[in-house]
Amino acid sequence: MKPYCFFSHVAFGIDPRAHAAPHATANLLIEIDDKTLTSSVKKKRLKVSDVSQKAELAGKIAMAAAAKYFKAQPEFGQFPVRRFVNFDLIRPQSYISIRPPPTRVLSNGAKIWRVEESEADKLRGEPRSIRYPGIEQRLAAHPFLKGLSRHHLEILALCAMPTEFEKDQTIFLEGDPATGFYLIESGTVVLNGKTRDGETVVVDTVRAGEPLGWSWLFPPYLWRFEARASEACRAICLSGIMLRQHRDDDETLSHELFRRISEVAVRRLQAARTKLIARK
Repeated sequence: MKPYCFFSHVAFGIDPRAHAAPHATANLLIEIDDKTLTSSVKKKRLKVSDVSQKAELAGKIAMAAAAKYFKAQPEFGQFPVRRFVNFDLIRPQSYISIRPPPTRVLSNGAKIWRVEESEADKLRGEPRSIRYPGIEQRLAAHPFLKGLSRHHLEILALCAMPTEFEKDQTIFLEGDPATGFYLIESGTVVLNGKTRDGETVVVDTVRAGEPLGWSWLFPPYLWRFEARASEACRAICLSGIMLRQHRDDDETLSHELFRRISEVAVRRLQAARTKLIARK
């Protein structure tokens, strides 16, 4: 299995309001291999099965590795403010020209390369993030994102991964890390919960044209229900860690996502209320 590789451009400063004019910057390449990922899953007793969940977890390990690296570097100790301007999943072969021994290898196996600005420019000459063919068009066609600006669609494309689920496949389990959310393009997903007696009941149904999941927005970032494909589904998975980074960089995107998710949440709560009233 190929390792997960991340390119990170980090800015440092004294005043958090001056992030546009940093006092220092650094570029890192961070590699997380399958051994490091599997070890983290076992250590934290996580249930990670979906490809998008593995990529999300690898991103969290990589970001923690970057933070640990900078903490040990005296040159950055004077700056109280650190901001990840870019934190992008990249194709391994795109940095083949800069493969000297790692600058540092952490105890968990994470490999870190300190990248000079000239080499970083080479990366910027290529698509830094993996953009899947046609992903922007698929995002634009989804009803949940109707009317979203082209700029915001381009940002979301950096965080998006196409995926499919077979009938009866479990998408996530209650208590699993909420690694992002899904835009269902075709098929149907049921959300299951448990009663006090332990009986499994259908809490809600998510259909084509609707989003699935918003637990990635709120701590402790764990799924509240089990999601299962009641029929074959085609979907787009959006990475929570990358979305939160871009969301923090662009307040208008943050507003758009919250507004749209809030509207969906209100509709579903109203539907749940109607069901409860009908049962009485």
